[in-house]
Formats: sequence, structure tokens, C-alpha cells
Amino acid sequence: MLLVAFLTWRWLAGIGGAAALFDRFGARAPLVSIPIHVLLSATPFPSELIGVVNGSVYGLWVGALCSWVGWWCGAALEYALVRLGARQVDRDDAARHLPAWLRRFPAGHPVFLIVGRQLPFGFHAVNVLAGLAGVSVRRQLICAAVSNVPYAFFSAAVGAGLIAAR
Repeated sequence: MLLVAFLTWRWLAGIGGAAALFDRFGARAPLVSIPIHVLLSATPFPSELIGVVNGSVYGLWVGALCSWVGWWCGAALEYALVRLGARQVDRDDAARHLPAWLRRFPAGHPVFLIVGRQLPFGFHAVNVLAGLAGVSVRRQLICAAVSNVPYAFFSAAVGAGLIAAR
């Protein structure tokens, strides 16, 4: 998966970045940018730039929606991969990288699943730990949906603001 994400990231850079997607694909650009966003958000490669570009290309509301869908599906993908493949990872070892106050909450608690995603690298830590702890798919998806709303609007607002500032 890392290799596919790296190759996708290189391809995106090779065509001129995420903004070039709109020039190349027109109105069908979300059909390309959202899967790229999903793939990159489920790996350590940065996907924030796509969120900002979504705002600059599509405006605040559509850009936020595209970013939200990308990050929500990325959370689902990362969670599913962990649930399916990493059952033998030590959950306590994985959790030791989180702040002590957040470790007090069980992995299935909404505070852990929502607030934990707002921390640096928290998106990945929460998805992995939720998968390891066997958090229900429904709870994971609902909490991922809620926690991605502010970040999607923030990144789209930055992108829309960059265009308005010109």
C-alpha cells in the first residue's frame, strides 16, 4: 500500500500537483482526486495539500465535502486494514505514543475516537488502535465522520482564501 501511495504521490507531482487535476479532468476531477485523497490519507504521505486544493478549486462547500469524503473513507480503509491484518500487534505498545490524558479513555470511547484525531498523527493512531481494539465498524465510521468535519472545512477555507486573496 505504501508503494502504491508513493507512486500515486509521484504521479500527482508529475502532472503538476493536485491543482492540475481540475485542468486535466474538468468536472470529473473529484472522481480522481477523492480516491487519491483516500489512498494518501490511509498512509503516512501527506494528504492535507489535497484538502487545501479542494477548497481552492471547488470553493468552500464542495471542497470541504470532497475533503471530508476523502478523509472519512481513508479512516475506514486504515481501520479495515488493521482489523483484517494486524491482530497480533501489542495494543499497549501502540498506545504509548499518545498523550497520557488520552490513554485514559478506552479505544472505543467517543472522546478517544473524535478528539484523538485532532492531535498530530492522531488520525493514524486512532484508526490503528480502534482496529486493534475491535471497535465496532459503526462507531468508528460515525466518530470518523464527526471528527473530520472541522478539518475538512478548515483546509477548504484555507484553499478558498488563497484564491480570494489573489
